[in-house]
Amino acid sequence: MGLASTRTVSFYGVSAHLVTVEVKIGSGLPGIHIVGLADTSISEARERVRTAIQHSTLGWPRSKITISLSPASLRKTGAHYDLSLAMGVLAAATSDPELSYRCASTMFLGELGLDGRLKPVPGVLSALMAARDEKIPTVIIPRANASEATLFSQDEVTVLVADSLSEVWGWAIGQVGLLPPSSPEFRKAQRFSGDMKDVVGQSSLIKAAEVAAAGGHHMLMIGPPGSGKSMIAARFPSILPELDSVQRIQATAIHSLSGLGVVEPLSHAPFIAPHHSVSRAALLGGGSGNPHPGAVSLAHHGVLFLDEVSEIPAPILDGLRTAIEDGEVTVMRARHEVTFPARFQLLMAANPCRCGADKPHQCRCLAHIRRRYLSNISGPLRDRLDIIVRSHSTGQSLFDRAAESSAAIAERVAEARDRAAHRWASRGLAVRVNAHLSGHLLRRHFPADEAAMAMLEAYLARGTISQRGVNRNLRLAWTLCDLAGARQPTMDHMEKAMAFHHDNGYEEF
Repeated sequence: MGLASTRTVSFYGVSAHLVTVEVKIGSGLPGIHIVGLADTSISEARERVRTAIQHSTLGWPRSKITISLSPASLRKTGAHYDLSLAMGVLAAATSDPELSYRCASTMFLGELGLDGRLKPVPGVLSALMAARDEKIPTVIIPRANASEATLFSQDEVTVLVADSLSEVWGWAIGQVGLLPPSSPEFRKAQRFSGDMKDVVGQSSLIKAAEVAAAGGHHMLMIGPPGSGKSMIAARFPSILPELDSVQRIQATAIHSLSGLGVVEPLSHAPFIAPHHSVSRAALLGGGSGNPHPGAVSLAHHGVLFLDEVSEIPAPILDGLRTAIEDGEVTVMRARHEVTFPARFQLLMAANPCRCGADKPHQCRCLAHIRRRYLSNISGPLRDRLDIIVRSHSTGQSLFDRAAESSAAIAERVAEARDRAAHRWASRGLAVRVNAHLSGHLLRRHFPADEAAMAMLEAYLARGTISQRGVNRNLRLAWTLCDLAGARQPTMDHMEKAMAFHHDNGYEEF
């Protein structure tokens, strides 16, 4: 009869909190009792753990087993507690001080099958970060989660992978050696389904996408069905730079916690395109119990594409405003709140009217219906869209031999982003793209030339643009300046920037 403890985690939003699993085997009627705010998935683990231990021929103690999950005030949910529970029971039954110490200094993650095999679990990256913060030296995870764990530095925490409960127990008693996960291989060919050169006859729309990618600007595409809006959006990640090491960890950790299955490490910007029937909770995050990240968080460091945006209710769309401004979403509950990161780039596509006519004189809609179309995109949200561009279905050809590939566009985008990043870093600003720079810094310290600023002031005085519109045009002008390799935005850059936000069309460069 003995006492032992192991370590695991409880997930709260996108973060993980350390949980100590204490196991006491003592006198009393045989049975297992779990206390500490455990939900149904953990209560049901009793049968999984007992069957897995018996099938692995490790011996199940015929005594009263009490398991306490500490801290008791923290709600616990998920099947990843299975391995930690099983190792705690085995260590307590052995009553070996050295074994107990080894288990107490190790974090265990994994769902157990009835045959003792380890199944993958969500949130491995978040758990590894919690282990690093809490100075837990060793973490054991299922082999199916190995690729996700390769993003984490082995210098901070020793990560070991296993296939079964018997392997983990053999490691604990010193009879089996476990290996760390191997390095991942990022396969770019599997990431994208097409190339920008596949889009025919929409050179102005592709140019707008290039500007949006270079500066991280949000964009709305309006045009008739079949004019290439969705094609360009789907190929948009192919012109974006690869994620750096920090962005890879953050983006992959969110996808892992979403519960969508085994997650491979993300090397490129994620592309999230929910259906237009998406609910508020699915878009922004939430749900019953422990809130889950929504589409805006799954698109963190990537692209959120809303097709057929005219079909999404206005209250749901207006929820994007805070996420766009703050780069995060806070889900409020009665006694707590959860914050999800949401630094995404928004792309939206819509038809010009319900019948989808390319020209006003071709429209078959009633006048009041046409006027109300896209009214679900409120003025404040529309003002946060840096680029509003029109596409057309007429004048297209079957082939466009002059079309540029995504690789050629991506090279210019990368060069423009490098110029912007170097400029902002030289001034001590932690900003990656122009769209994330605050308005007061732009006006006071990074204005355009005198003629361009005078033009902005004149438009502002006439009420043509708002104060937010001034900031928007300054950011766009800086992006155009970076694409051209110039030192400061000029009148020409400002005129082109202002042309990007007109609903009546987009002028060619």
